[in-house]
Amino acid sequence: MKLTQQHIKKHPEKLVRFDRVRIWSGEWHMWWRCSAQGYTADMDEAGVFDAYDAWERVAHCGPEKKISLVAA
Repeated sequence: MKLTQQHIKKHPEKLVRFDRVRIWSGEWHMWWRCSAQGYTADMDEAGVFDAYDAWERVAHCGPEKKISLVAA
């Protein structure tokens, strides 16, 4: 299951559906790494974040980043 950043902005109550998530950058077509230190194409190397922590990290990003939170 995934939610786009734009969808969460319109429906923040849906964030409760997630426990842990990975962050996808549609701009780069890669996953965020642990501690948000760069990107990786390998999902096994992607960081796994608390859903609310992930949202705090990406809420400010513009729509051009095409951010999605994907259930881990």
